[in-house]
Amino acid sequence: MRRADGPARTGYRGLLRNHEFSGLFVADVASRIGSQLGKFALAALVYERTRSAALAAVTFAVTYLPGLLGGPVLSTLADRLPRRGLLITCDVVRAVVTALIALLGDNIPLALALLLLAEFFRVPFGAARTAILADVLPAERFAAGNALVATSQQAVQVIGFAAGGFVVVLIGSPAALGVNALAYAVSAVLLAVFVVSRPAPARPAGGARHPILRDTWQGLRVVRDTARMPSLFCLLFLGPTVLATAEGLALPLAAELGLGDQGAGILLAAPPLGSAVGLLAVGRMSTRGRERLVAPGSVAVGLCVAAAGLAGPAVLVVAALLLAGLAMGHVAQLQAAIVGLVPAGARGRVVGLANTALQLGQALALLLAGVIAQATSSRGVLVGAGVAAGMAAAAVVGRDPVARRESRPEPVIADGLPSGGPVAPRVPGPAGAQPAGMRPAEGRPADVQPAEGLLAGREAEHRPAG
Repeated sequence: MRRADGPARTGYRGLLRNHEFSGLFVADVASRIGSQLGKFALAALVYERTRSAALAAVTFAVTYLPGLLGGPVLSTLADRLPRRGLLITCDVVRAVVTALIALLGDNIPLALALLLLAEFFRVPFGAARTAILADVLPAERFAAGNALVATSQQAVQVIGFAAGGFVVVLIGSPAALGVNALAYAVSAVLLAVFVVSRPAPARPAGGARHPILRDTWQGLRVVRDTARMPSLFCLLFLGPTVLATAEGLALPLAAELGLGDQGAGILLAAPPLGSAVGLLAVGRMSTRGRERLVAPGSVAVGLCVAAAGLAGPAVLVVAALLLAGLAMGHVAQLQAAIVGLVPAGARGRVVGLANTALQLGQALALLLAGVIAQATSSRGVLVGAGVAAGMAAAAVVGRDPVARRESRPEPVIADGLPSGGPVAPRVPGPAGAQPAGMRPAEGRPADVQPAEGLLAGREAEHRPAG
C-alpha cells in the first residue's frame, strides 16, 4: 500500500482487506470484550461474597493503578522486545491469570492481587499494539486504522458493561471470568496467525542495551525535544480530561435535571456515542482535512461541555454532550501526528507516556470535579471546566507551528537515531536556510526526514515480499 491523498483510498473496507490489520483489530476487540466482561464479573463476585460496595468499587479502581504507577516504564518494553511476541505474551499471561481468578475467586484478596497482576500486562500490550499498528499501516492509512480501533474501544466500553450484567446473571461470575480468559487466548491465537513477526527496534551502536529507566527517560526527552510534540500532548490531554469531568458528574447532573439514574445513563452514553461517530468520520479524511480540524475540534470540546452546563432542558444538555464527543474526532489526527513524529525505536515509550498522562488527568479531573461540585453545583463545574479547557486549547493552537503553516511539512527524528543519543530538534529558521550540519545537496540534516515520506516507506521495510 502506498500513500493516498483522499478518503476514497483510506476507506475502512480497504483497511479490513489487509489481513494483518484485520487480525490485529479483531484480536484487540476480543481482548477488550473479555476484559470488560471480566471486570464486571469480578466486581459482581466480590460484592456477592462480601456485600461490600467499597470492595466492589476497589475492583474497578485496581485496573487504573498499573498505568498510573508504572505506565512509562512498562511501555518501554514495547521498544526493547519484538512487539508481536510481546502482544502474544501479554495475552497468554492474562489468560492464565484470569483463569486462576475464576478458580480461586472465593479468596477475595488473592483475586484482587491477581487482577492487579493481569492489569500490569495490559500496559505494555496497549503500547505495543499502537506501535505495531504504525508498522502495519503506512502514514495515510494509520489515522483511519487508529480511528477504527478507537471507535471499537468506545463501543466495547459502552456495550461491554451493559451486556456484562446479563452474561453474569445467565452463566454466573466464575464462568464469565472463564469467558474472559478464553477471549485473551483467542486474541493471542489471532496475533500469532495474522501478524507478521518483526525484530525488536534497532539497538544503539555497539549492541548494548541501556537500563530500562534510562530508556524511559529517553522517551521523555523525545517528547520534550521533538518539534510540535509538547503541543500535541497538551491538546491530547485537554479534550479527554474535560470530557471525563462531564462523565464524572453525570449522576449529580441528572439529579439536578430531575432525570434519575436512567437519565444519568443517557448522559454517560452521549459522549462515547458522539466520539465513535466523530472518530469514524475524521478517520476517512485526508491528512490536510484532519489537520484543519485539530484547532476547532480542540476548542469545541471544552465549549460544548460548558454549553452542557448552561443548557436548560435535558435534551439540550444531552445534545451538547453528544457534540462534545463528536468534536473528539480530532483526536484521530493528534494520535496520527504523534506517531508520525516519533522515531520507531521510541514509539512504545511515547504512546505509554501519552496513555499515562491521559489516565492521570482523567483521574484528577474526576476527583476535583466531585469535590468542587459538592461545594458549588454540577452545572457550575461544567461551565468553568469547559471554558478553561477551551481557552487553554486556543492558547496551545495559537502557538502550534503547523496551525500557522499548514503547507510546510514537519520533519521527524530518523529511525536510525540511537536510543541513547541526542534528540534532533526541528531545524529552525526560514525555508532554504543552511544551518551548520546541513547537507547542501539534500537541504536537511542527516537525522531528520519528512514525516510522510518516512512513514510511507516503512511498509517496504517491514512487509515481506509478496
